[in-house]
Amino acid sequence: MSDLEDRLVRLKPLPAPDSLWEKVREGRPAAPRRSSRLRDGILFAAAAALLLGVLVTLLAFPMETPAPAQEGDTGALLERLKALPHKVVCESNRDGNWDLYLQDAAGSTPINLTKTPDIDELYPKVSPDGTRICFVADEGRDDAKARNIYVMKLDGTERVKIADNGREPCWKADGSAVAYLKGELDTFTYSDFATKGIFIHDLKSGATRQHPNSKILHLYTLNWSPDGKWFVATVHGGMGFKHGILALEAEGEGVYDLKLGGCRPDLSPDGRRIAWGNGDHAIGVADLDLSVTPPKVSNVRNAVECKDPMETYHVDWSPDGKYLAFSYGPKLKKRNLKGLLPEFPGVEAPDWNLCVADAEQKNVWVALTTDGKSNKEPDWAAGRGK
Repeated sequence: MSDLEDRLVRLKPLPAPDSLWEKVREGRPAAPRRSSRLRDGILFAAAAALLLGVLVTLLAFPMETPAPAQEGDTGALLERLKALPHKVVCESNRDGNWDLYLQDAAGSTPINLTKTPDIDELYPKVSPDGTRICFVADEGRDDAKARNIYVMKLDGTERVKIADNGREPCWKADGSAVAYLKGELDTFTYSDFATKGIFIHDLKSGATRQHPNSKILHLYTLNWSPDGKWFVATVHGGMGFKHGILALEAEGEGVYDLKLGGCRPDLSPDGRRIAWGNGDHAIGVADLDLSVTPPKVSNVRNAVECKDPMETYHVDWSPDGKYLAFSYGPKLKKRNLKGLLPEFPGVEAPDWNLCVADAEQKNVWVALTTDGKSNKEPDWAAGRGK
C-alpha cells in the first residue's frame, strides 16, 4: 500500500446503503434519479467537504523524508576522517565522460586521475599497499566498444592493459596478481553479471590462468580473501543459484552459499568481516569465518539504513576496518528500456554521491561529495600517516 492510499484509508468513507446492495444482488435497477436543486446542492457540498478532508489528511501526515536518519555525532566523524591519512578513489561522470577521481578521506581536494575524453574508466580497486589501482576501461564506440582491464599507479601514471573483455577485478593480498571475471559475451554489455569464469593474472610474469572451476558463471563484485584461499562474489542466475553471495575456493571447486540477502560484498582487510548491500536500502555488516568449510556468517546487522526511493550500494571497508565508504542516491524515476540500473558500472546515476559511515554504529555517516555527478564505486587507498 502506498503512502497516499494509507492516508486515504484514514478518512474511513461510509459504506453504501443495504438497500442499494440488495438491488445489485437481485439485478434490479435503481430508482430513476429525480431532479432536485436542494439535493444537488447538498451533494455538491458533501463532495467539497470530502475533498477538503483529503487535503487536510495529506497535510496532517506529510511525506516522510527518504534520507537515512544520521544518528550520533556526525561532526565528530567528519573530524576523524579529516585526520586520516587514507584517500578514496571512485568513478564519476562530471563533464560527460567517466573518469577516476582521488580525494581525501573527508572528500576534499579531488583529483582527476585519468582525463581521457574518449575512454570511460570505471570500477577502481586499490592495491592493499595503496600504491596501485586496477580498473576497467570502456573503449571504442558502437560495435567496437569493449570493456578491458588496466593497472596503473595511484597517481594515474604507468598505465598498462592486462586483459581484454574483463570485468570486476580485485587484488591478491600481496599485490602480486589481479583476479578478474571474463566477459560472457563477445559484444559489449553494461550488465554486471554477464561474466563467465575467474581468471588470475600474474603481474610479474604477465601469465594468465583460469580458475580450476570451469563452471563459474554470472558472478560480479569479486573479492579475494586476505589469506588467498577464498573468492567471495555475488551470483545472479548461475551455477544453480538464483541470486546470492557465494564463497568459492580459490584453488578448488567448492562453492558455498553464505545465505546473505543482497549483493556486492566487500571483505574487511583482516578477512574477518563482510559488508554488503543488504537489499537496495541498507548496508549490512556481519562476522565472517573463512577458517572453516563451509564458511560461516554470524552477528548480522545493518550499519546504514535508508528509505525508498534512496538506495545504498558499493560498500568498501577502510584500511583500518573502522569505516565504510558507500554510494548513496535515488533510484531511477523512469524504467530504462535496456534494463540498465544506476548501480551498474558506467551507467548514469543522477544525484548519487559518496558517503562514509562509522562501521561500529548505525546511521552515523557523512557525505564526501555533494554534486551528484554519478559518484559511485568508492574504494579506499591506504595512507602512511599524517
